[in-house]
Amino acid sequence: MKWDKMTLIAAGLLFVEVLAGVVWGIQRGLSSLFAKEILMITSYTQIGMVTSIFGITKSITNLGMGALSDRVGRKPIIVVGGIVSALGGMVIASADHFAGMLLGTALIGLGGGSTFVGIMVAMTEVIPSRIGLAMGLFQLAAYGGSTLGTSLAGYLAVSQGLRQPFTVLMVISAVGAVASFLFVPETGGLQEEGARPGKRVGVTFYVEKLWPMYFAGFSSKIMDSLVISFLPLYLTGLGMDIGRVTAVMSAFTLSWALLQPLTGHTSDRLGRKRIIVVGLAGSVISVVSFTLTGDFTILVACSLLLGVEAALFYTPLVAMVSDIAPSELEGTLIGSYRFFRDMGYFVGPLLLGVIADNMGLT
Repeated sequence: MKWDKMTLIAAGLLFVEVLAGVVWGIQRGLSSLFAKEILMITSYTQIGMVTSIFGITKSITNLGMGALSDRVGRKPIIVVGGIVSALGGMVIASADHFAGMLLGTALIGLGGGSTFVGIMVAMTEVIPSRIGLAMGLFQLAAYGGSTLGTSLAGYLAVSQGLRQPFTVLMVISAVGAVASFLFVPETGGLQEEGARPGKRVGVTFYVEKLWPMYFAGFSSKIMDSLVISFLPLYLTGLGMDIGRVTAVMSAFTLSWALLQPLTGHTSDRLGRKRIIVVGLAGSVISVVSFTLTGDFTILVACSLLLGVEAALFYTPLVAMVSDIAPSELEGTLIGSYRFFRDMGYFVGPLLLGVIADNMGLT
């Protein structure tokens, strides 16, 4: 396949991914505040359930849709994801009860899981010789969009209230669905032209080799769920307004997004393992640092540093999975990695919420 055609396909995929990232940024930036301020939820366990329901639906969808995309193609999975996310935004925007919040969040998880896994696998088929760079560009689009989404959500929440951002989420998801239907081609047929050859053996063989990556991804999402679910509440407890809270959250995703093409490309050249270990170890220290200060500037700096460390492990981990996966099982195995990784979104908030409630945190 010619590079100009590959570039156009990649650009289309990344545009849709930016839109999906904006949707994700709105959801992750405001869900806990929506539950507390609009629905008057005071239990940390219940607030944690919002992120958990997103995590469990997204992880199961990753597994199912990843495998399905090996059979029906990537494009249908991406289009369906945008439609379902739009429905989720509509449900949350009109929710008056906690059950409505959970339903809308579950739909956004289903839609996001479909879109993300479809585009991720498609990118490995468009740029099969530089998987780290392909994954870095994918993550840049996702987290760059998320940064925009969180910032937009903060602006809309301050000026128009906490419901309006979810109406915007609905519109952006619908635009993504239409754009992917009209402009994104099917990439499954590119495997014969550019994908790496692989020995045809059973899925179990590869799953056994991927267990260390599954565990590392799962652990990383426990950390991420802590930031998403409870950092906004911690910051409001320090007396910060929504604008400053979303600024701290945006700093995290901004540095994470911008550095992922670099860390992915570096892992293509220097190897994946050492970069992953440094990132995981450093992120533990950075999370603890948030509890040591109440200064806004220092908190933004801590958030930026945490994003740097997340970029060190996030892209190389999924690139390592793609290194191992043969082309005919790419969707299945990347979906399985995303399943175990995103299960951290389910376990983490529930566990952390129970701990917070038992410690009497308010």
